[in-house]
Amino acid sequence: MDNFANTESRLASLEVFPPAQSYVYLDAASVGLTHKGAAEAINRWQTQLADDGTVAFDEEAEVKCFDELNAATAELFNATPADIAVASSETVLMSSLAWAAMPKRGSTIVATTITHPSTVYPWMRVAQHTGAEMRWVKPGDGLAIDPEELLGAIDDNTSVVCISHVEYGTGQTYDLKAIADKAHRHGALCVVDGTQSAGQVVVDAVGSGVDAVATSTYKWLCGPFGTGLMYVSPRMQEMNPGLLGWRSHKDMWDFQADRIELPAGAKRYEFGTMAYGTAIGATVGLRYLLDTGVRKIQEHNSKISAQLVEGLRELGAEVLGPTDPAQRSATVAARFAGKNSAEFAKTLKQNDVIASLRKDFIRFSPHFYNSSDDIRRGLAAIRAAL
Repeated sequence: MDNFANTESRLASLEVFPPAQSYVYLDAASVGLTHKGAAEAINRWQTQLADDGTVAFDEEAEVKCFDELNAATAELFNATPADIAVASSETVLMSSLAWAAMPKRGSTIVATTITHPSTVYPWMRVAQHTGAEMRWVKPGDGLAIDPEELLGAIDDNTSVVCISHVEYGTGQTYDLKAIADKAHRHGALCVVDGTQSAGQVVVDAVGSGVDAVATSTYKWLCGPFGTGLMYVSPRMQEMNPGLLGWRSHKDMWDFQADRIELPAGAKRYEFGTMAYGTAIGATVGLRYLLDTGVRKIQEHNSKISAQLVEGLRELGAEVLGPTDPAQRSATVAARFAGKNSAEFAKTLKQNDVIASLRKDFIRFSPHFYNSSDDIRRGLAAIRAAL
């Protein structure tokens, strides 16, 4: 552990993330700490709405309510605001994409068996309707997916590759460009769930060539529940979204029910009313990360998670996921010999070390509000519990 004796201090302010003062909070992959200013902004908006109704939030404000969030999201994904859509969650955005793509009967949708249900359930539902087939790539030892096997599953019969950029359980990270390039050579779409990557690693949606990336804001983006963000490529901007509502018309205030003219660009994927105040809060949290620098955050998180991996191995834990550090994110999954993971996770929580039970392992996910000292304190608590 000497290599980490005098290294990483936290990047984020404890004033902005107060729980980081009280806990060794290693659970961003479950629910990230919410930026305090984001919560305050949501509360202000809701209070103003309660006090003044549409005087505080009129039609013009409703049209423009996503503008600042669109601009910040475009920066996050290396895109333009015209490529961005906002809705209430990653799940509804992914569902709309799946019905827009409508993979045809007999074609295959490539996914991994260790992906999160929210990533792939929409595609499974559409496949049931159209007769498309799921092609599953399974992990090997340690719950790691072989990247070459994943690429090898893509062929001329593939219509869609749907993956998580970072796997929710083990933190395995995929080369999006390699996957998108292979998909496109075979005429397939590459659609990505970025919920476990956006905010902790760089997501270059345009540079990687993926067709869409959807994410929620309440994990690594340090925002609230109730907001989803999406990049949509020009190819998918031409498709007919699966979910439509009153915002789906190019002039959403032209309330005429017997026609629909979709907006140009990604805006056609924005379909209905949502808790608009959460979008204001999401902007505050996202802007804080962007001002800190996502690449800087990724470097920081990589160092403290490497410290965590080394310490866990010294304690005899089995660290799951890929052995190649280049395929790892800040998320670290581990089993402890002779320990029931569910009970062990409770023991750690009682000692103010916050992590998640997932299946039969414990998932640790430090973020930029954590420091090397947090990792040492967490490892000390694990050692004592063992």
